[in-house]
Amino acid sequence: HQGDPGESLHVVCQGKLKVVITGESGEEAVLSILGPGAVFGEMALLDGGQRSATVTALEPVETAVLSRQNFLQLLQQHPAAVTGLLAALAQTIRQTDQYVGDLMFLDLHGRLAKKLLELSSTHGENHDGRIIIRVPLTQEELAGMIGATRASVNKILGFYEERGAIERQGRQIHITKPEFLEQRARF
Repeated sequence: HQGDPGESLHVVCQGKLKVVITGESGEEAVLSILGPGAVFGEMALLDGGQRSATVTALEPVETAVLSRQNFLQLLQQHPAAVTGLLAALAQTIRQTDQYVGDLMFLDLHGRLAKKLLELSSTHGENHDGRIIIRVPLTQEELAGMIGATRASVNKILGFYEERGAIERQGRQIHITKPEFLEQRARF
C-alpha cells in the first residue's frame, strides 16, 4: 500500500495486478498493469522509504518475495545484479518520461488510443484477426491511466467503436483496427 514501509521486492510469477497512486481526494491514477515477470517494490527497497504506490490484484496472483536485507546482500555479493536493477530503474524512468510527454502532447483521444495499443501489446492475444486485451478494466481504471474522467473515456470508446476500431464485450476490449488507433496516438 502507498505509504507503507518498503521492506520487500516482489516478482510476479502469475496473474495480473494494477499499480495505482491515490490523491488526497481519493481519486486513483493507474500507473501500470503488471503481469508475469514484472517486478514491483524496488524503489522503496533501495532507499528504505515508503511505498510510492499501491499494488492490487486483478485476478489470482502469485509472487516471489525478496526482503530488503536479502536484496542488499544480493547486490553486494553479485555486482552483476546491479546492472539488471539499473536497467529496470531506467525503464521505469523512461516510462515516466513517456507518460509526461503523452500528457503534454496528446489529446484524450490520442492518450486513450496509445494506452489501448500498449495494453494490447503487453496483455493482448491475437484471435481471429483481432487483438483481445486480456485485462478486464473498468472505464474508471482506463481514465486513471490517461488522466481523464470516466465519462470522457466512455465517449471516446464509443467514438472508436462507431468507427470499427474496437469492440467492447463487457469490460473486455477487442482491437479490430490497430492502424486507426496508431494514427490517433501520434504526437
